Amino acid sequence: MLNISPNYKAQDFAGTIMPMTEEKPKNIITLKTRFGVMEIDRERTIKMPQGMVGFSEFREFGLSIPNHPVLEGFMLLQCIDEPDLTFILKPYELSSGIISDEDLANAIKQLAIPPESLAIMLVTTLRHQQSGLTKTVNIRAPLFLDTVKQLGWQHILNSEDYNVRHAIN
Repeated sequence: MLNISPNYKAQDFAGTIMPMTEEKPKNIITLKTRFGVMEIDRERTIKMPQGMVGFSEFREFGLSIPNHPVLEGFMLLQCIDEPDLTFILKPYELSSGIISDEDLANAIKQLAIPPESLAIMLVTTLRHQQSGLTKTVNIRAPLFLDTVKQLGWQHILNSEDYNVRHAIN
């Protein structure tokens, strides 16, 4: 009797060599998303206690770097439980000054994220218009990540000076 398992190595079955498949650790999740197939390591996911604004029921996400020229310099925040829910993120440049240092410091203090573990991301929207592709970021509600604890929060800043559709190039 032949022993056939889902993660087989190259084997000779009646003279036919079967292709090799990659053995994947048990903690790898494969999702078919609108950005293609993504493999996410469950041990490296980000837990979001409150979820994203408008999507509070979804609390576990994986980060990946897209392989598309339009998305160069961006990251994807992929929901583990809903393959159709993906956010495009732009890493926030602290030196840009778009968000005041005081507002950032208050948010970081409130969320108790140590500076050495901090990553700030901006949710990005891409829109096709007659003039071409426009990219905007939401600077009113940045995403604060604790990269060591693998926790994240979308924090709404109180100032109306921050636009939810801040144009970027």
